[in-house]
Amino acid sequence: MLGFKWRKTENNRKILIEQSHIRFQRITYLQKMQKFREEGRTIIYTDESYVDSSHSSSQAWSDGTTKGLKKPISKGQRIVIVHAGTETGFVPNALLTFKAGTKSGDYHDNMNYDNYEKWLRTQLIPNIPPKSVLVVDNASYHNKQYDPAPSSNARKSEMLGWLREKGIQHEERMLKPQLHHLIKINKDQYKKFNIDKIMAEHGHDVIRLPPYHPDLNPIEMAWAAIKGYVGSKNVTWNVSHVTGLVKEKVNLMGANEWTKLCQKVKENEKEYIKSDHIVDAMTEEFIIHVGDDDSETNSEDEDSDDVEEINEPVASTSTNAASSFMEGILPIPSD
Repeated sequence: MLGFKWRKTENNRKILIEQSHIRFQRITYLQKMQKFREEGRTIIYTDESYVDSSHSSSQAWSDGTTKGLKKPISKGQRIVIVHAGTETGFVPNALLTFKAGTKSGDYHDNMNYDNYEKWLRTQLIPNIPPKSVLVVDNASYHNKQYDPAPSSNARKSEMLGWLREKGIQHEERMLKPQLHHLIKINKDQYKKFNIDKIMAEHGHDVIRLPPYHPDLNPIEMAWAAIKGYVGSKNVTWNVSHVTGLVKEKVNLMGANEWTKLCQKVKENEKEYIKSDHIVDAMTEEFIIHVGDDDSETNSEDEDSDDVEEINEPVASTSTNAASSFMEGILPIPSD
């Protein structure tokens, strides 16, 4: 065998396109990150994860009997983990672990804004360098707003007051749907988040990852290493023991390992920057504009197996929520 496999041929025009607004958020994020690094700012990557007390390796050594191969069917008690890290390692004294009390099974239910703010103020901010940049994802407790814009159900006086305060042109005689429309089209530029305000009070900035981009956060890879370590050594299914294993692995992950994780993220950033230019160039070739000549449309129809007709810019037509890219350039990241 020469290593060849019989497989279906592919059209070289085949590309995967993500939603335009996600590309925009990623492009904006990467530009801000480049600016922060040029300024010499310390980048603090943070995230929350979990590990179950029954978490263990799916395989084990055996003497030929079934002894030692059984583990609890139940996942056991869930342990929520919160931490932050930089290129020099985990932030000292910033590890938070606690037993979950969830009903839904989603560890996000165990972390709320109050818990997160307390961790931010007592364990993170006192242990990071001046003018740091905090990287967070889009979990709801990261995005709690202060002074939010009035909703459509708010009193008319609240709507008028908000518009006056922001200096947005309006008429007092406008009806509530009209006032709320003005609020809706203007509110994004005035949106402010509680944690951004807290960090700014201490001289720090906050930057949010674009949706569906865990590959831009090195702590995601750190979680995988921690869970792998716990799984390889967990034989008791005991909450205290598992918590101890988490702390043990955190202490073992120093600057050398974190530098490698951060370098991998920087490589991913470069690949995204490169692919964004290529996707723009490639999609330009396949856009078929509405109102094109009938003769051109007919000629395209004759080769309908090769290219799908698109009646609007390609980047805005995808319904796939996950990040996706031109095949052969980048893998599709999973959340």
